[in-house]
Amino acid sequence: MKLGHSADYTQLGRLLAAKQWKEADLETRQLMLEIAGAKERTECLLTQNDIQQFPCAALIIIDRLWVESSQDRFGFSVIKRIYQEVDGDYANLAQRVGWRRGDKWIGYNEIDFTSDAPVGHLPITWLVPTSFWMYWLARFASPGWRLLLERAVECKL
Repeated sequence: MKLGHSADYTQLGRLLAAKQWKEADLETRQLMLEIAGAKERTECLLTQNDIQQFPCAALIIIDRLWVESSQDRFGFSVIKRIYQEVDGDYANLAQRVGWRRGDKWIGYNEIDFTSDAPVGHLPITWLVPTSFWMYWLARFASPGWRLLLERAVECKL
């Protein structure tokens, strides 16, 4: 796994500064895969081990860029705060941040990539490829988010 400071965050910073949320979300995914060394794998997914060992320095930089560019609306630390407010209830978190409406999980085409999206809505596609729309089902998303949010706590985001 590469050290967080060896990654190039320039493009992510530019996209976020320009409020290009969708492109920034996809760039976040690419950066995280690169940092974890997962880009070389055929499935191009972060494993449990990747997430648990993701460099705090990298997570902090990515989070800070999101938080600062969105005026505290988006970022892993924002999502972590909401997750803690709902006592670790993933379905409740998903409802609050707009990933779930009632009993229906949103699809990729329903992600709100605007500045008016619910607080904590982004970043979101770091977890799996955007072409795999079924990942919205809790059985896929919940474990990955739990791991990342635990890592966010460990990294003191």
